[in-house]
Amino acid sequence: MSPFQAFTRADASRALTLGGRELSFEALREAIEARKHRLGVLPPGIAILRAHRSREFIATFLALYETAIPVAVFATEWTAPEVESRREALGCCFELDESFQVTWRSRHAGMRHHPDTALVLFTSGSTGTPRAVQLSRENLEANVAAVRRSLDFDSAPEQTLFLPLSYSFGLLGQLLPALSAGVPTLLLSSLVELKARLDDGLLAGMLSGVPSHHETLLRLMGDGAPRTQAVTHVVSAGAAVDLALRQRLLRAFPQARVYVNYGQTELSPRVLSLCSAHPAFLSQATGYPVGNLSVKLGPEGELWVRGDQVMLGYLGDEEATRAKVADGWLRTGDLARLAPDGLVTLLGRNDDQLKVGGERLSPLEIETTLRGLPHVEDAAVWGREDALYGTALTAFLQLAPGAPCPSRRELRQTLSAHLSPHKIPTDYYRVEQLPRTSNGKLQRHRLDVLLQPERRIG
Repeated sequence: MSPFQAFTRADASRALTLGGRELSFEALREAIEARKHRLGVLPPGIAILRAHRSREFIATFLALYETAIPVAVFATEWTAPEVESRREALGCCFELDESFQVTWRSRHAGMRHHPDTALVLFTSGSTGTPRAVQLSRENLEANVAAVRRSLDFDSAPEQTLFLPLSYSFGLLGQLLPALSAGVPTLLLSSLVELKARLDDGLLAGMLSGVPSHHETLLRLMGDGAPRTQAVTHVVSAGAAVDLALRQRLLRAFPQARVYVNYGQTELSPRVLSLCSAHPAFLSQATGYPVGNLSVKLGPEGELWVRGDQVMLGYLGDEEATRAKVADGWLRTGDLARLAPDGLVTLLGRNDDQLKVGGERLSPLEIETTLRGLPHVEDAAVWGREDALYGTALTAFLQLAPGAPCPSRRELRQTLSAHLSPHKIPTDYYRVEQLPRTSNGKLQRHRLDVLLQPERRIG
């Protein structure tokens, strides 16, 4: 039986609540079918959808999925340059708005995507160039089934979701499993709305977010006595959850099972999960493989994963695909420890990628943008630990001799036209020279010695 069974149900039970308005599964099905009847007028290629938190986006996404039209989901906050680079990566594609009208189409005629592609999501690669991850129906359905089992999803009376629907965690890890399980989903736009529901005693069922979301919510709650007994599941993914945060979540939500998870977009995305009922939860352990995934340690202790959730490949980048997947094993880029019973503990990245607010990004993309600014001869980005965001970004700028130094405000304002908010560094330092090896490679581990107060740009 397909794990998307709930998409085709036709009863009056609640499926979604958006903007205070409820939508039943029956009404959602009608919206999906109405869109499917109009698919004959669409141009060839990949359909681009902006991930608005709306009935229209969800119904259109499901209509395209059910009729085997590949979809690329774009974040609503991407800048014009970010959108253009991703359109170019897709090749033959077109964009649909929420009224199901074609608003843009590419000049490319040839199809470059894998014939089994159902969904394309973008993730930053180690080169800083956004990579188009191609996922199949088999990938997505295997992930939904695995998430439902690993989180005991079907037992949740409802879920509250404020994760972006352009994010694999929000769309594939939470929304689709809820629809599949028949669990009603309340979509909120911010943590402020979430806090208001908590204060009104309306927060119940499943709550999901990245660690920085949970950190913010706990601070808003005051880390005091439990405020609700109605939350049954607390789900965290997107970054490591340390022991202190695990303990605080258990105290704040005493009736809930707390789940820590690990995943990658290239793995559809859920890979590991660990529930608070397990004795290893109060440790640094990450979790056990979900679904039919197998794991092993490759050279130097890198975590390798194999199973039905391994992506089809990167669209238009066969070399990067071969570097990522070999003989069915996907190389995660994360170092790990593997216990005899299969429990995995992640130890850190084996490359330079950073996690900001639960989203993985490459500093190289940001550095390339910084080098394009006036008078900037060289640039580097460094991540420091931050309790709220996981990682806070600091930029080091090597300016041309005698060049005026822009203010921190000017730098952030200029970068906002080129980078999404979570990619814009918080702090900036002016340096005479960046630490590099004799062959020009940046020595990122030496950047912290440049954190001198007199170099800081105010």
